[in-house]
Amino acid sequence: MAKNKINITAQNENYSQWYLDVAHSSKMFEYAPVTGCITFLPKSVTLWNSIRMKMSDKIVALGVRDIMLPMLIPVSFFEKEKEHIAGFAPEFATVTHVGGKELPEHYALRPTSETLFCDFFKKQLQSYKDLPMLYNQWANIIRWEKRPRPFLRTSEFHWQEGHTLHATEADAHEFLMNILNNVYITTIREFLAIDGIEGEKSPSERFPGAIHTYTYESMMSNGWALQSCTSHLLSQNFMRDFEVSYQDENDQQSYPFYTSWGASTRLIGALISSHSDERGLVIPPKMSEYKAVLLPLYGEQPEDVKKYTDEIAMLLLGKNTEIPVQGQYFRARINNKGEKILIDNRDVRLGEKINDFELSGYPLRIEYGARDIAEKMVILGNRISGEKHPVALAEIADAVISGLEEGQKTLFEKSRNRLQGNTVACETEADIAKAVESGKFALYAWDGDEKFEEHIKSLYKATIRCLPFDGQFTDTLMPQVKKWHVRAIFARAF
Repeated sequence: MAKNKINITAQNENYSQWYLDVAHSSKMFEYAPVTGCITFLPKSVTLWNSIRMKMSDKIVALGVRDIMLPMLIPVSFFEKEKEHIAGFAPEFATVTHVGGKELPEHYALRPTSETLFCDFFKKQLQSYKDLPMLYNQWANIIRWEKRPRPFLRTSEFHWQEGHTLHATEADAHEFLMNILNNVYITTIREFLAIDGIEGEKSPSERFPGAIHTYTYESMMSNGWALQSCTSHLLSQNFMRDFEVSYQDENDQQSYPFYTSWGASTRLIGALISSHSDERGLVIPPKMSEYKAVLLPLYGEQPEDVKKYTDEIAMLLLGKNTEIPVQGQYFRARINNKGEKILIDNRDVRLGEKINDFELSGYPLRIEYGARDIAEKMVILGNRISGEKHPVALAEIADAVISGLEEGQKTLFEKSRNRLQGNTVACETEADIAKAVESGKFALYAWDGDEKFEEHIKSLYKATIRCLPFDGQFTDTLMPQVKKWHVRAIFARAF
């Protein structure tokens, strides 16, 4: 199998291997000794923490409070909601023995927390005055995967899961749509630079136990879909099964309306698959840990190069402190705002440093040696555009800001163009087949026939990713839909 000079498989030869090569060569993960699990290395943890902080600020601003529930959930809880346990049964990992003795009750390792939250709500909710109840937890999840893929599908992953109770279905629906649009989609578009289609899941694709599931479906670079986040209207089903009720304003016992919603570390997989190329990882500038990577060439004047590094650091960060990053040669500079630059102090050829920079995924690099110092210049290289050009030292701060802003814009436009340019209107089953076989989204006027949906799934390995909401580019692709039909996106998915 052909690989390039930095050992990455060509996308058009084997996309799955390309993805693994990019993720592994950029030091995002290592395989763990547990089947289907990975070790999240510092770079991927940093990316997740960046996403987490961005979303957490938005979630907290809506009045949601963080909570931490146990990872062990009595299996009997799942049996109270039959559709729920049926949906998760194939992925259950259970604790049955402790100290060589079988437990009187078996426990599931948390595949999701609706049932445990219901037990919690039952103890907390008494009166209409207690509503709304708005909670979120950042947690790890266990779902036993048959075909794991780092970040996209692992037996253990990390996420946030929100759980809220409301007095009316309208309030519940408004809140979960606020989460979908103003927390998830805003973050994914503006921060991760990934476009997508917003819509509702078909009944067969809903979250187990939900009456509505809403999603944001993004197109990866191979034309497959990725479910980037979900918001569920669980309504009163769980409430009745778990006897969660309250005394309303008329002194009657009422059931609240329940929502849950989540986004996970699969967003790291979305970043890899959406933006990276055959030179390695590409990190959107707003998610980059470093404003720039400095690649000094020490040659015969190391002290002059070190002083020049200090000068560049002051121009980019202002007053800063040096901190270790990895081993003896990689250092960082950080200011009191948390802004950082990375410095590759190895005394090796420039080509080797550039190759490692390409794999790292960071947006900008700054090259300089004795000749550049004499001319008060640097060479600014852009990972996203692939361009490099000389910049006067006095202009480096503005050039870096401009490069980061332009890179973020470029990545989002690339994602949007790929999505809109590879979504096609289809009139027949043959059209759908042709579209999904060529790595496209098939937009089809669906009459709600679940047998047809299953037929497409079994024959072409494509599912309904969502029923797009009005007001998106799909309206233009398919402006008219027959009575009793809805627009549906069929695609292959991770």
